[in-house]
Amino acid sequence: MTRGVVTVAPGTPLEDARALLTNNRFSALPVTDGGGRLVGIVTTLDLLRAEVDGRAGARVVEFMTRNPMTVTPDTLVGIVAHRMRRYGEVRAMPVVERGLLVGIVTRGDLLRTPERRSLLDRLLGTPDVDLDVPPPDRPRVGTTAGEVMTPIDRCWVADGSTPVGEAAAWLSAQRLSTLPVLDADDRLLGVVSEADLLPDRLSGRGPAPRTCGEAMTTSPTAVRHDVPLTKVAKAMVRRRYRSLPVLGDDDRVVGMVSRGDLLRAEAPG
Repeated sequence: MTRGVVTVAPGTPLEDARALLTNNRFSALPVTDGGGRLVGIVTTLDLLRAEVDGRAGARVVEFMTRNPMTVTPDTLVGIVAHRMRRYGEVRAMPVVERGLLVGIVTRGDLLRTPERRSLLDRLLGTPDVDLDVPPPDRPRVGTTAGEVMTPIDRCWVADGSTPVGEAAAWLSAQRLSTLPVLDADDRLLGVVSEADLLPDRLSGRGPAPRTCGEAMTTSPTAVRHDVPLTKVAKAMVRRRYRSLPVLGDDDRVVGMVSRGDLLRAEAPG
């Protein structure tokens, strides 16, 4: 788990929570009271919902999830992974001990291979400052998916033969939720997500996939580059999408648009 968790209070403006989420590439923030007790969790989906509802100026308490799912420090990792796979929206789970928030564990933490963490890290938890975290993207100005997306030449992408271990490492290191799986002509074959790669022995699934072609979701939803952001945001809220491939006029993938891209987007001046 990660200790020294960044949190917000129930009365924190959503605008401040939005800055913390986008600047740190977080997907969720625990909400605590003055005594360090967990009272809720607020996610990028909650902030997008506020935007769609025209209530971006509200406070965290109005959109947070109360009584979120939690684990304790001694919960087995296999149980945490199973819960995160079963409840698809759960990407970060607070760790609570005696009612107090002591850490947070994410899908990225579970995907991180043991070789990437020293013995000291495993004993003490992930350090507060992760030097591998990519810097936040600059806000993009625009009103369509193509104008605010992350261009394909800046995206991490896989092909059908990419080993799942490599894909998991990319997702964990870059704090991504999804990788597009493309053919040699940048045509979309599928997407592979953190949930697809999480080890889950409790689910009774068959042998673990070895490549992204075996693990990916085929026929995924994509969005064209000229679709208005308001429509993309509504679809993400309604269908709980975390990110979507963006297609050009020739149906090739030209980028990826995520919840974070939408929350960072600025309207033309």
